[in-house]
Amino acid sequence: MPDPEQNAAAEELYRKYANFVYSIALSYLKNPAEAEDAAADVFMQVLESGIAFPDSTKARAWLAAATRNRCKNLLKQWQRKNRAPEEIMEQIPVSDLTSELRSVMDAIFALPEKYRLPLLLFAVEGYSVHETAAILKLNESTVRTRIARAREIIRKETG
Repeated sequence: MPDPEQNAAAEELYRKYANFVYSIALSYLKNPAEAEDAAADVFMQVLESGIAFPDSTKARAWLAAATRNRCKNLLKQWQRKNRAPEEIMEQIPVSDLTSELRSVMDAIFALPEKYRLPLLLFAVEGYSVHETAAILKLNESTVRTRIARAREIIRKETG
């Protein structure tokens, strides 16, 4: 457990560099809430490890590297989770798909990600609107709207 001196040093580090760390995280993650979480993770890492920095240059460099690494790890995790539907499609032999189904699947994978992910989670993976909203960290009404818009786009694309 960190002693009061370490806590004071960590608080000073946070006060001095919180905006710096947050801005790096935001540039990688493009989501304010995720950037805040990543920044908090970095400062928790400092507190838990008891790292002491001899000067501000080393602190700034370490925080920048730790933030970049945390964000890259988060992005990798996110990409792994969202790769599954494409892998499922690759496993289905092309000869088994009718041209109509193929055109629907092509339309689904051509959708912008913000429409494609809720639709796949709901319609293909079988999650409820509530579960889909929790997974994507969105409002349930937003998920319903995006699913409806995705279906509308697919109808227009496939005739």
